[in-house]
Amino acid sequence: MKAKLSAATLKRLEALEQQRGQQRPVAMFPRLVPVDEWGAVAARMQAELKANITKDCPPQYDEGDLSHLVLVASA
Repeated sequence: MKAKLSAATLKRLEALEQQRGQQRPVAMFPRLVPVDEWGAVAARMQAELKANITKDCPPQYDEGDLSHLVLVASA
């Protein structure tokens, strides 16, 4: 016995098949940077943390430290 599919189901199926060719990102992650570069960023952040322990205030990280991190899409 052959099952009948509704027009709406066929339309949804066609839309899904058309989207299958499009590659959409699943998640965004920072681009991997060399260890030396990452270590320099971490050292500046640790120095800021250490300085603020005695002041009893939250650290104020420079936006420039993290702005060079480039997000890339995973597949």
